[in-house]
Amino acid sequence: MRIHHLNCGCMCPIGGPLFDGFSRGPTACLVCHCLLVETEQGLVLIDTGFGQRDVKAPLSRLSPFFMNLNRIQFERKYTALDQVERLGFSASDVRHIVLTHLDFDHAGGLEDFPDATVHVMQAETEAVHDRRSFIAHERYRPSQWDEVKHWRYYSESSSVGTSVGTSVTRRGRGCSISRKS
Repeated sequence: MRIHHLNCGCMCPIGGPLFDGFSRGPTACLVCHCLLVETEQGLVLIDTGFGQRDVKAPLSRLSPFFMNLNRIQFERKYTALDQVERLGFSASDVRHIVLTHLDFDHAGGLEDFPDATVHVMQAETEAVHDRRSFIAHERYRPSQWDEVKHWRYYSESSSVGTSVGTSVTRRGRGCSISRKS
């Protein structure tokens, strides 16, 4: 197994160290951390950051509130697809995407990998459908995943990854990760 760290988004909100804890100037530097895992069954992407469509047409996909607050840097080089291709792979090599949650800065690249199965907790999908508060309405952007064809949902006690090569089990607020042998 080989694991690659991908920086799938850069945000520079005003507030410096209040946001990232280390900036010395007025702006912070926030990264959308994603992982690309090479397994015998293909590639597994953990979160996607911002996607190609977010970069091309951000106003049609993202909240102006969060775009301005976070000062998102829309550059193709920050997309998972661009980084996967620079590593010598293609979009179709990504077989599975495991989402930690469906926020705009974690799920924006889902549609860049149309053949992948997307794995997500059922509770997260329920939260997406209950977008009554201003923040919930702005952070979940259904246009980022409305074309995804292959979803797999998991309950609080089910395992993600039985066919992926790793196992992530969530129990209540805790989480355990193990490698399948």
